[in-house]
Amino acid sequence: MADYTGGGHFFVALKCPAHLEPEGDAVFAHHVEWMARTHPREGDEALLQYTVSKRTDDDGNVLFLLSEIYATPAGVANHGRLAHEDEDDSRVHDLLDFAHKCEGLGWGSSEVVHSLWAD
Repeated sequence: MADYTGGGHFFVALKCPAHLEPEGDAVFAHHVEWMARTHPREGDEALLQYTVSKRTDDDGNVLFLLSEIYATPAGVANHGRLAHEDEDDSRVHDLLDFAHKCEGLGWGSSEVVHSLWAD
């Protein structure tokens, strides 16, 4: 069975006040459209998995978690290139602007070291 071990992982974790939830929903809805339009599905830079999840914490804040898994770390580097190439696309700026309104709990990239059931 294939797994994602050795792949590239890009992640964003944000905590925002409840009144920003609709903005976050819109930002991530646009982001998924941009990802589907611009990211390869095959090869070393392939986007293998994309998820956005959210929940409300005990204080009423909304937590957004974005997770992107790529075939290799080259996919994460390509993601950065694509974002810079599309700087005129408001979706790239919308996510960054939204993130600045929130508390950043985590943002960055890493290598997948353990994975189960990728099929």
